[in-house]
Amino acid sequence: MDIAKLRKIAGFYGRFLVSFSAIGYRARALAWPRLTADLGGQTWAVTGATGGIGRAIADEALRRGATLVPIARNPDKLAALAASAPQRVFPVTANLSLVRETRQAAAAVIAAGRRIDVLVNNVGVLLDDLTLTGEGFETSYATNLLNHFVLTEALLAADAFAPGAAIINMASGGMYNAPLTLDYMGMKDPAKYVGVYAYAVHKRGQAELTRHWHAQHAARGLHFYVMHPGWADTDGVKTSLPNFRRMLRTVLRTDAQGADTAVWLGITRPTSAGPEAFWFDRAPRDAHAYARTRVTRHTPEDLARFLAGEAATIPAA
Repeated sequence: MDIAKLRKIAGFYGRFLVSFSAIGYRARALAWPRLTADLGGQTWAVTGATGGIGRAIADEALRRGATLVPIARNPDKLAALAASAPQRVFPVTANLSLVRETRQAAAAVIAAGRRIDVLVNNVGVLLDDLTLTGEGFETSYATNLLNHFVLTEALLAADAFAPGAAIINMASGGMYNAPLTLDYMGMKDPAKYVGVYAYAVHKRGQAELTRHWHAQHAARGLHFYVMHPGWADTDGVKTSLPNFRRMLRTVLRTDAQGADTAVWLGITRPTSAGPEAFWFDRAPRDAHAYARTRVTRHTPEDLARFLAGEAATIPAA
């Protein structure tokens, strides 16, 4: 590793370690009012709801009385979640790395006739190695961004959201390392693929999609947010970032701490900041930590058109 890269890594961790860890969470939480909301009568849909931060969001929504539509690929884990509140959990089984199954999941939600009050696009993966889905897309791109777009667009088109609904995109502080770039979306060249950078590009894409959807649909009374959960000790961190976890395990956030801002956004639906806000620990932050990531020749509308074109290559079932 060269000196320049070492300096970049040291600068990043030096800048964000305290803030993104459980230390920052605990310090900020001291000033937060207690959430007392009853979510009875609301329907929350959460992708990747059977583990990690997604499960923590699901559990909190259920604890507060919401009806839950968890969308995940493991039927056994979905059944276990449904058993925790059988009258209020309506699971949808889908592999959200596949466009066809994501469309089927959206169709199932729409057919059930439950208008969604909160959608959390939570599912995501960080992969070390380049892999392709059965549909030919790079796996992390398909999971982290393309099928968030497919699911949300299908629900928007079907008017499946309740008045004043919130759509929350679970991004990452990793996006601070990438600008919006269509050139790296779905990178399939093994010589150029770097899993951590691909993840950052996808997460930046989530932030830009939030801006696009706000511009297109805010007049309908819908709320769009992109947020950062902090550094939580998730299964993804355990498998994809073992060295990171080994060094920082004692200060990583719990799943519930990582889920807190998503739950808070879904309950409070603040209007105090614009769609460019990057929500973290219940407050809007700047979506750019470095000036270099503001420089791009692409727009949120370019991204939306690109993703629509990608999805269109998969014929309807």
